[in-house]
Amino acid sequence: MNNKFSTMAIVFFAVAGLMMSGCAKKAVDGGSMSNNGGMSNNSGKSSHGSAKNDGRMMGGIPADNAVYFAFDSSNITAKGARILDDNANWLKSHPQHNVTVEGNCDDRGSREYNLALGQRRADAVKAYLVQHGAPAGNIRTASFGEENPVCRGTGENCWAQNRRADIVIH
Repeated sequence: MNNKFSTMAIVFFAVAGLMMSGCAKKAVDGGSMSNNGGMSNNSGKSSHGSAKNDGRMMGGIPADNAVYFAFDSSNITAKGARILDDNANWLKSHPQHNVTVEGNCDDRGSREYNLALGQRRADAVKAYLVQHGAPAGNIRTASFGEENPVCRGTGENCWAQNRRADIVIH
């Protein structure tokens, strides 16, 4: 009886420990970057002052930092190209800054497939930026697959928000 109770207690604590530990979300890194400064385009603010929005620029940084994609696609749309043109011009005139392009997906498809699709999206954005004059050495890519949603619901409106590549300025 005592041996059976001890075994059950060990199993209980092992299961409880596994449930509480969880899994860390880790990006698949697709490049290297040498310098991390103090700027992030996600917040619209920089370490150099407060943000002002003049339509296409916010605090001297491109106002739009996300490029959206069609389902199961890594092709840059016309709207995406306009956003990337602003970002490429900014990167050309600010070579002291680096960016990370973070590829994201909606939650349809396997984890492995979505990580690969997110990487293709990040790579497509990097290629566009480089083709338009941004220094390749200043651009790092990473894929978060479906692990970094901005919308946690279901349906096309939500899924469309998650099919994106975010440009984060460092």
